Amino acid sequence: MYIVLISILLFLPSVAFGNLITDAEQLAGKGVGFTWSEATSKSLRIVLEYRDESGNWQSVNLGSGFLIGPDGLFVTAYHVMKHCLAGRESSRGFSVSVDCSRGDQRVRYKARNGDQIYDIQLVSFLREADSTSGKDILTPDEIIKQRDFVIGRVKEATEAKTRSFAHWELGEFDESHIDLNNPRADFYLTPLMPPKRVFIIGFPNDDPIVISEGFLNLTEKNGRGYFAADYELYSAKYLHANGMALDTRWGMRVENHMSGGAVVDSAGRVIGVVVNGNRNTAGVLSIENVLSTFFSRTSSTESAPSLILIPTATPLYLRRDNLN
Repeated sequence: MYIVLISILLFLPSVAFGNLITDAEQLAGKGVGFTWSEATSKSLRIVLEYRDESGNWQSVNLGSGFLIGPDGLFVTAYHVMKHCLAGRESSRGFSVSVDCSRGDQRVRYKARNGDQIYDIQLVSFLREADSTSGKDILTPDEIIKQRDFVIGRVKEATEAKTRSFAHWELGEFDESHIDLNNPRADFYLTPLMPPKRVFIIGFPNDDPIVISEGFLNLTEKNGRGYFAADYELYSAKYLHANGMALDTRWGMRVENHMSGGAVVDSAGRVIGVVVNGNRNTAGVLSIENVLSTFFSRTSSTESAPSLILIPTATPLYLRRDNLN
């Protein structure tokens, strides 16, 4: 029942739902545990550059991403990076290095972080069949069953230059919830109890960074993903018992090219990556889904961890083995 309702919401055109947060003063008034400056420094605009008929480089905004490690590791959506993976659709890579910024190609990717521009490498990705099935539009059922995300790394154009990147903190999680041997298991969407207040951070079109505020209110039992849907799911009694206003607005606004952006809670802890949406509905894949797919708690060859989970100080290492 809920899947049918979400399908209608995702595919029907709609008027703009809610307002986007567009500056530091607006965000500060929301009582969150992160600043506009932090959101900006931890986010990436993913840009595709291409040669025009005269051989000159032009650029177009393709999507968003977010930094998760001090060495430039970041997460974005697979469909945002699909041009870099042309010819590799039937393969997957773990702890690899795919250069997406080679200047001798007709197209190349760049990442913009503040006023800096960086080259991009992809270090972990699944097959296209596992990520998007080659589709530009996914149904809600497919959104949850597909894993439309990749791990990349931004790097200086000159290898001698190094820096430590500001990045979002990643919290501890129960990896047993994500069944990597059965990622496409059937499911029923159920109301998220209680709904989770979140902020989606991204770069719509050619505009500056914006933040969409709302509530995730649907999930499935294995924690693979969530939806923020413009649909009344909670009784007045439940909302009152949980200290929520009876006139709470449901649904979240996602503009073009915000795909791949971070979904964070009020404390600034990553909840997931936005992969689909429109003006009143957002499809989000959980950060647990991303981390369970591409990272391990056990080192294979690395001497230093790729990530450190908060607050347990648990190290995570990039996987080097293929998944079934």
